Amino acid sequence: MTLTIGIVNYNTKKDLKKCIKSILQNPPNCNFRIVVVDNNSKDGSRKLLKHIENENIKYISNNKNMGFGRACNQIAKKQNSSYLLFLNPDVEVSKNAIDKLIDFLKKNEKIGMATGKLLFPDGSLQLSCRKFPTILRALFGRESTLRKIFPNNMISKEYLMSKLDYNKIQFPDWVRGAVILFKTDIFEKIGGFDEKFFLYFEDTDICLRLREKGYEIAYLPEAVFYHKLGSSTKKERLKTKIIHNISMFHYIRKNMNYNFTVLSFLFIALITRLTFVLMVLSIKETKK
Repeated sequence: MTLTIGIVNYNTKKDLKKCIKSILQNPPNCNFRIVVVDNNSKDGSRKLLKHIENENIKYISNNKNMGFGRACNQIAKKQNSSYLLFLNPDVEVSKNAIDKLIDFLKKNEKIGMATGKLLFPDGSLQLSCRKFPTILRALFGRESTLRKIFPNNMISKEYLMSKLDYNKIQFPDWVRGAVILFKTDIFEKIGGFDEKFFLYFEDTDICLRLREKGYEIAYLPEAVFYHKLGSSTKKERLKTKIIHNISMFHYIRKNMNYNFTVLSFLFIALITRLTFVLMVLSIKETKK
């Protein structure tokens, strides 16, 4: 049994170093290799990767930011292992966490993808399981303006599965892509990530396609990972908001079967929403 651990890096040198160190300190009980794709970082990440590259740590340098899904597919095409684990660079691995994910997938043929319990660096729980988005749920998402205005609304609670028992094994609709383990043959069978998603919703989309093929998505509380959350995206907030809205529209257009009239209305609504968000962010920046 072999494992490829794939990491997509973009200007997160310090976090990447901690992530790789945590893997080496808590290695899986199998032959494994770490493959990092660097999406044209400008923070010295490439120098670090050149320094640490060896037989078990390889890297791919892109001459521009290719996005998350495409970079993950690059990793998948460069390996021939039994399992594929994708980690965000701001994730740190705890003891036996990777083995627990692999063991569960090995014992359950109907599980297409598995994730573990995500904790913030201070040890508090990070909600990582979700219901599939609808138009209404998307409007009340985790970072939405409506959720900030109405923090205790039932739509957000349902979508974010805030009442889920995170101490038990669960089978949610989809999970956030910070820590996701695949059987390689299943990942290849469904065609990997949809590269039209530059960032955001690629994890939602691949979970949907797995479920359509009859596979379950598993959450395992005993496999613990620490996730800083947003190390790369927080540095470019305006750009991130734009990309998030584009990805949301692509997901809706691809998976929700709306006609042209409805899609046109949704497009205008998203543009209006994005304009409002950008105005708010601009005002906040001006006040600093």
